[in-house]
Amino acid sequence: MNEIEVRELMPSEFEEWDQLVEKTQPGTPFHTSDWLEIYRDVLLRDIRIYGCFRNDDLVGGCPLFVKNIKGILKVASSICSMTDYCGPLISESSSSKASKKVQESHAILNSLREFLCMQGFDSIHLKFSPGFEDIRPFTWNGWDSKVHYTHHLDLKENVDNNISRTIRKDLKSASEAGLETRRWSDPETYYGLLSKVYERQNLKIPLPRDFFEKVFDLIRKKDIGYMLVSETPEGEAVAAHLTLYGKKSTISWSSARDPSFNLRGTNALLYYNEFLDLQSRDFEYMNVMAGNVPRFADFIMAFSPKLVPYYSVTLENKKYSALKILHKIVT
Repeated sequence: MNEIEVRELMPSEFEEWDQLVEKTQPGTPFHTSDWLEIYRDVLLRDIRIYGCFRNDDLVGGCPLFVKNIKGILKVASSICSMTDYCGPLISESSSSKASKKVQESHAILNSLREFLCMQGFDSIHLKFSPGFEDIRPFTWNGWDSKVHYTHHLDLKENVDNNISRTIRKDLKSASEAGLETRRWSDPETYYGLLSKVYERQNLKIPLPRDFFEKVFDLIRKKDIGYMLVSETPEGEAVAAHLTLYGKKSTISWSSARDPSFNLRGTNALLYYNEFLDLQSRDFEYMNVMAGNVPRFADFIMAFSPKLVPYYSVTLENKKYSALKILHKIVT
């Protein structure tokens, strides 16, 4: 098997990277150069896309956010604020033999792992997208691993047969109040709702207004998703979902509800109408990122989803581990 070369991609190679993202099943909008460049431009993040090449063909890679902490630590992570997963990608093997597929994928991942270990990072954290199942090239070489969960709502099934009695009551309440849903491309409305959620909890919103404006620009230009809002009869938006398109699926990226609007059913109405709309457009499932927070998981379970695991791996050197312990002691 030919040797794998790993190096940082030049901006002129980002189009080739995006083609790899499009071809691989675990590839998501979060992997694309357009999405990563929003973090670079708005948050001034140091973004690097490392590519794996075999005979000058791009066969894998991984985007990383790199950060220097007070000039002491150099850390790398495949995720950032409100991007819950990203991580390595590898091209699909053309072989029909399972052993050959494993051999090829492990060759790419081992080369990537060895390269990352030589970059002088004190900590490396990679969170793989759902569907990327084989992380053994990392765990077999001393990396710590962790399992996370998302929910897949099967859009090939009858939605009404799978919802709970509580959801039915919520839908009835929303209908009696005259709430309606519609698509709407307005970052100001979404940012306003999300701000209210964080203000109620006395927390700082994780991303600035400019970030959401650029996401909405990307949605309009590249047709990568949509916003669905729930409105009162007076036209006031009380809840919204920002959804991105995946492969044969959609990804529930972010949601917000006005905490001062006490009527039950706003979120239930959004999900229910969204399911029906996606079914009419032949999507296979909806990836609802609500499996790791108990109160969100309890709500979405009322729609009878499938629980799907996904994984992360972490490598920390002794300096990072020692400073992390010290920080816990003094805070």
